[in-house]
Amino acid sequence: MDSQLYLVINAKQPLGQHVSKRLAEKGNVVVYLDDDEQEGYRLAAEEPRIRYRYCLPKNSDMIASEAEWTQRCVSSIDGIVVMVSASEVQDLRMPLEEQPLFSSMVSNQTEHTLPLTYVIVPNDDTQAESLKAIHLALCSQSHLNEKPSMLRVNYVVISTETGDKHLESPLLLDLSTDVSNLIHYLTSIHARSVHRQAFYFKKYDSQ
Repeated sequence: MDSQLYLVINAKQPLGQHVSKRLAEKGNVVVYLDDDEQEGYRLAAEEPRIRYRYCLPKNSDMIASEAEWTQRCVSSIDGIVVMVSASEVQDLRMPLEEQPLFSSMVSNQTEHTLPLTYVIVPNDDTQAESLKAIHLALCSQSHLNEKPSMLRVNYVVISTETGDKHLESPLLLDLSTDVSNLIHYLTSIHARSVHRQAFYFKKYDSQ
């Protein structure tokens, strides 16, 4: 598969760091946006294909500015990954989804839609049943027969043991490989018809 450029919008999520690193290890370029400078620069130092840019992950103006910088100074964006905590999902509306900023990233010359993948991770107090409910509700959207216009949106829901957020946790390392593989597929030409689909990963240390 050809190298892709991913814009990863993280919010101090260890899984987002690992997913970014896995995507880069596949030969892709990752522009990593987060407001944790220490972890961002550490990640960029460990993997030369990752370019860290300081950005408030919920500030649409800053994200739009960094996307413009990416397209001007690096390359066109092939896929967007947004890390979202379960508590931020309100009535199935994802943070930033209603903003026009993602649509503005689509080049006028491209024939294809821009893949946008939301990765929904649990909070410390998120119950597994709540994540299942989010997943089932998102699945119901896939039956609306909505055709993508400029953005091809899909969802990855993660269910893990609450509180397991240690950066070097074997659980996170294992999950990051599975999630990055799925994101890489969703960005490929083979997934152009995949839209509003919800994928569910359930992982525990005992599994």
